[in-house]
Amino acid sequence: MKPYEDYLIISDLDGTIIPRGGRVSEANKKAAADFTAGGGHFGIATGRTPEAAAGYLEGVTITAPSVFFNGSMLYDWQKKQVILTKPLTAIRDEDGHPDPTIWPLFAQRCLELFPEACLEVYTEDNCNIISDPKNDDPRLPHEYYKYRHCALSEVANLMRTPWLKFFACDTPENLRRLEQLAEDMGTAALSHHFYSEANYHEFVAQGVSKGSMLSEIRRLPAFRGLKIIALGDYLNDQELLEEADIGIAAGNAHEKLKEAADFVGCAAEDDLLVWLLEHFEDITGK
Repeated sequence: MKPYEDYLIISDLDGTIIPRGGRVSEANKKAAADFTAGGGHFGIATGRTPEAAAGYLEGVTITAPSVFFNGSMLYDWQKKQVILTKPLTAIRDEDGHPDPTIWPLFAQRCLELFPEACLEVYTEDNCNIISDPKNDDPRLPHEYYKYRHCALSEVANLMRTPWLKFFACDTPENLRRLEQLAEDMGTAALSHHFYSEANYHEFVAQGVSKGSMLSEIRRLPAFRGLKIIALGDYLNDQELLEEADIGIAAGNAHEKLKEAADFVGCAAEDDLLVWLLEHFEDITGK
């Protein structure tokens, strides 16, 4: 029996196994390879697109379905195929017919009320930036994925182009106002919305999270019965850690996430995957 064959590790990227502004270290790459060579499965759970994540994961051994768009997509890394998506939902009228205009209307109000925000609509194949290019998130030139600037009208038909995520980058003060707008317009009730950084606020479908997609992985025949260890560092990782059998917060994690975790490991800069394997017996009780 191989030492890790009953386990799956699923990890957030930024701030967890990638230091802020860095890359996956050679030590973490080796730890992932050693874990999978020992019979374990390794996957990731991130707010990024598969294309964006790929630029950071060269040389990383990934053997499990992985979570993208903070829970809106489950993706087969080996086959490069989408397994499942959970788009933003629409309200229904008195006759039960969907009204997919609510999200474009909300986005339009955000454009009007928050003229300095970077507003992005994520679809399965693209990041569509509907705000003024001068507001672009500074991270964009350093990312590995394609994006385009376009008018909201180009992506306003949700029946033809489902939205997997709506993203706003602005000051914390403005994002609190944006949250109130979502409450007033009803999009808050239709979504799971959260901060992925202090200046990032994201909307995915109601009930969707990294943790909800972890439940979908458990249902796949090849992964049934495995014990899942989840790693994270920020508030959007809380459901992931709670759904896992063992939740581990990085040493640099948000204090609320540390409280929700079963264990607190080392900081991302000190190679969290290496730390996990060094403490594997103590953590798992093996």
